[in-house]
Amino acid sequence: MSAAFELTRTPDLRAKHRVTVYQMGWRLGGKCASGRDERGRNVEHGLHIWFGYYENAFRLLREVYKEWKPPHGQKIICAEQAVQPQRFTPIGNGGDGEPKVYELSFPTNDELPGTGSADLSVWSSLVRILELFASCFEMQIQSDQHLAHLEPQFSVEVLQRFLAVDWNTEADPVRFQTPMRVSQYLRTVIGWGKCIEEDRVWSHFDQIQGIAGALRHSARAVLDIEFSRTGTGEVLAQTLDIVSALANGLIVDLLFAERQIDDLDRLDFRQWLVIHGAREDSVSRSPALFALYDTMFQYPDGQRGRASYGAGTALQVVLRMLGTYQGALAWELYAGMGDVLIAPLFRVLQHRGVRFHFFHKLTNIDLSADHRSIERLHFDQQVKLSIDPADYEPVELRDGLLTWGAAPDWDVIEHGRELKAAGTDLESHWCRQRVGSVCRELGQDFDDVVLAIPLGAFKKLNSAEGPCNQLFEINQRFRTMAEKLPLVPSISVQVWSKRTLSQLGWTAPKPAMVCTPQPLGVWADMSQLLGRFESEAKSLHYICDVMDTQLYRNPATQADVPEHATRLGKSLAVYWFQEKAATLWPAAVLARGGFDWDVLYSPGNEKGQERLAGQVVRANVNPSDCCIATAAGTTAFRLGTDESGFEHLFLCGSWIRSGLNTECIEAAVMSGMQAARAISGEERPVPGETFLHMQHQTYGPCEIARSTVLAILAQIGL
Repeated sequence: MSAAFELTRTPDLRAKHRVTVYQMGWRLGGKCASGRDERGRNVEHGLHIWFGYYENAFRLLREVYKEWKPPHGQKIICAEQAVQPQRFTPIGNGGDGEPKVYELSFPTNDELPGTGSADLSVWSSLVRILELFASCFEMQIQSDQHLAHLEPQFSVEVLQRFLAVDWNTEADPVRFQTPMRVSQYLRTVIGWGKCIEEDRVWSHFDQIQGIAGALRHSARAVLDIEFSRTGTGEVLAQTLDIVSALANGLIVDLLFAERQIDDLDRLDFRQWLVIHGAREDSVSRSPALFALYDTMFQYPDGQRGRASYGAGTALQVVLRMLGTYQGALAWELYAGMGDVLIAPLFRVLQHRGVRFHFFHKLTNIDLSADHRSIERLHFDQQVKLSIDPADYEPVELRDGLLTWGAAPDWDVIEHGRELKAAGTDLESHWCRQRVGSVCRELGQDFDDVVLAIPLGAFKKLNSAEGPCNQLFEINQRFRTMAEKLPLVPSISVQVWSKRTLSQLGWTAPKPAMVCTPQPLGVWADMSQLLGRFESEAKSLHYICDVMDTQLYRNPATQADVPEHATRLGKSLAVYWFQEKAATLWPAAVLARGGFDWDVLYSPGNEKGQERLAGQVVRANVNPSDCCIATAAGTTAFRLGTDESGFEHLFLCGSWIRSGLNTECIEAAVMSGMQAARAISGEERPVPGETFLHMQHQTYGPCEIARSTVLAILAQIGL
């Protein structure tokens, strides 16, 4: 969708390119698809929280709403109504020991994401992260008098030992105070950091090394005292340890040694932090670090014991997420993703002349005789419409929103009632429904192809079938990419409750939270989506997590896999409600113990855990529904949009080498922009694609010596 939008962005481009989209099933959007079920409820793949650094996704959203002509009655008509700041983002301890919630709110700013004004300088990003931590530290100390009494103090001489350099005293950002509390110490260090110009980092070598040393000293000092043995104090000490190691690693590896992200990605982020000075117990127990892995689903096969996140990409994500966000750290949708973005985008593309062929499932890509180019595309035609396909209307205005259905319109499909009664899922990997086939040929039907289907849709699993098998046989790099990038299945539960958030026992503001008790460790109150649906429901909750299963590997002929996955998902949900929900919703616990199932709204008025049938439980084991993990050592296998190895074939999706090599809508949008640029030949930059990707340089003897020394320092954690 992003590629189609970019290829038709101007009249000149529309005159040059005729774009056709082939789509399996009845709706667009991939993992961003959503739809209204028969009860009018919004049903989604999972929780979609946008981050304030999604420069390209927000730009796309803004441009779509600027161009779109909403139908009469549409209630969301601008980007500001579609996505709004989520200010309260607490984290839990993952249920390790006694469950605990750490309240966390990130400051907002007057910037607007998607306007091209993001500051993507590395040093400024780091300084901003230090400021965020200092603010958080101060807030926690102010709210806990016992903790404030234990806060360590530093003499001014300690800091001067690290920052004793020849600075212009008139530019001193702060005055030294003694004795200095941790927050004052950090503010002083940050003040010195703000004096360093981004484009002159190397000329401030001594000052920057002094800042890194001062941070490491403060982390060690805080870890070794009684302060770090209290609950909140321990978390603050661990986080300071991680932040100081991150700063040291960035300075040593990125700013001075100019190492590449691919090189850093050979290590897991936690290993890299330890190399740069963090203590092992900090990285193994820190809720802040758990939050990163949980947010980005960095658990191959859904196994928490296999957590792995390439260090370079993780560092990049942390810097962008915390150091470059605009407006707010997190933003949440005020309708389903399909309503907010995909339906308006679809209408804009239709108006531009883009053609859509629904119910077409890619089954094979044929190569030319010399194996250099793709030659034919084969599709299964999944159903036959009882109307002219040109008259097929996949979206409609319902209660003020242009929206998709959670199922196709069976009434316009031949034998639709029989297919519906049989439980046919036209988006399922295990659905064999077809009425015919369609072939498209190079030069006759197309000139170039953008392969924008999910990696799981063509990755070889336990089946000989697959649309890219010919490509695998000829191109080793293409085959290796598909083999090495790991999939992550997930579980999503949408819960409608008869009680408000406060009536469930939650006393803090409306949250979007990670590291809640497993096996459902991500939770957000999404009551703004209730609208007029389910009038008896007072709150709506999205709860999700990775799912430890390899069901996605089962052959496409094994038709009972979806049913088995649903049973597994429901058993995990029942366990979470019975054993873990009390951490978040203490008022939903019965006096005799156990979860009060009556708090769930169920129109069938079932009893006990049977009320779960009135909710939505999705086990995302479809290979195309699985996320892609950026596990250590895998980034090097990703291919860029123009690196398929075959003429006329371009790659697109969050699985390609986009510059932001992690699963999110921002990476998907960036990849579409890159594919369009490769096809059109336009020199159109994609914001963020070069962030932290240092350019190779020719080094002289001094630079080589410097890099060698810095590499040694990195290995010993200095």
